[in-house]
Amino acid sequence: MIRQKLGSLSRTRLSVILLALAVMALAPFDAAVPQRPKPLPQPSEAQLGAPVYPGSTYLAELSSGMSMDETYYWVFVTSDPPSKVAAFYTTKTGLTPTELGGNYMFDLDGKKGSSPYMPDRGIIIEPNKQLTAGPPKTSITFNKPK
Repeated sequence: MIRQKLGSLSRTRLSVILLALAVMALAPFDAAVPQRPKPLPQPSEAQLGAPVYPGSTYLAELSSGMSMDETYYWVFVTSDPPSKVAAFYTTKTGLTPTELGGNYMFDLDGKKGSSPYMPDRGIIIEPNKQLTAGPPKTSITFNKPK
């Protein structure tokens, strides 16, 4: 059956099909896989608009992956509880956070953002068990428009 189908094709068409199959077979497999973004370098405190929480760890690859659109997201983690981290930023920024279910949000611009749930430029502190292996960590996410 296949021989009959191939036999009915002109030599030119058959050559084009075989060439296309050969090119597809030789193409590198990773060409179709999207490349990971480069890790986002750790920002300065001037970029963040507030100090880095003492002893926190910066997650460069996660920050880079989250920052692919129009906003930078810089993610840090700590083993301290969210309430302790929020108290630190309350002291350092002089701002009172919005608290909702153990999550804290600081609006660094002092104005309404485009989302009622997240400021356009701020700090979000939340308990998060999914960012790192091991014991639960508190995430500290700074966001700022690009």
